[in-house]
Amino acid sequence: MLIELKSVNKYYQNGAQNFHVLRDINLAIDRGEFLSIMGPSGAGKTSLINLIGFIDRQYEGEYLFNGDSYQKASDNTLARIRNRSVGFVFQNFKLIGNNTILENVELPLLYGGMTKRAAKPVVEQALIRVGLSNSSQKIPSELSGGQQQRVAIARALVHQPKFIIADEPTGALDTKTSAEIMQIFRDLNRNEGTTIVLVTHDPQVSLYGDRLIKILDGAITADEEVTQHALL
Repeated sequence: MLIELKSVNKYYQNGAQNFHVLRDINLAIDRGEFLSIMGPSGAGKTSLINLIGFIDRQYEGEYLFNGDSYQKASDNTLARIRNRSVGFVFQNFKLIGNNTILENVELPLLYGGMTKRAAKPVVEQALIRVGLSNSSQKIPSELSGGQQQRVAIARALVHQPKFIIADEPTGALDTKTSAEIMQIFRDLNRNEGTTIVLVTHDPQVSLYGDRLIKILDGAITADEEVTQHALL
């Protein structure tokens, strides 16, 4: 089992008010799964993926990654585990505007200690995988929104993470481009066995996964197999 959450609860304190944002979460994600997490704004999706992605460790209960708990690990250890194990793809791409595409994608490798010379062929291969083989020297503003999201996917893939968290990856894209981006995720999962945790509020996008978690008011309300996939 890659990820296990056992009786996880999370609270936010805001002045005198106490908000219960994750309620008794029990969730297991196996290697090679494509899991969709769906819920409305404010349902607790972001709190859940921040916990899974080693960004937040202020919670009650147990989170095991590859059978180990990192809740009491040092900040440096947590950052190292996050950089080595998780690839993040966000709705707004989070690319550095003045950097070339190559420089954007190589960042996780440089953080991991690789030299720029060693990183370059790895980056170029990642760009080929997302259909951007001739874009390494461009800057983000020279690319369309869909192309920028492909860059973000390449950046998430480049260090061969244990899993990818895709947080509303199609939220800023039109329908046709969204389908193209989701097809990349599906191909990565089916052809390369990449574990993907997709967060969305869009029922159609959720159908690209094989399993669907529904979350509302911080609680999991459904955990079901996806039987009718989005059209290829």
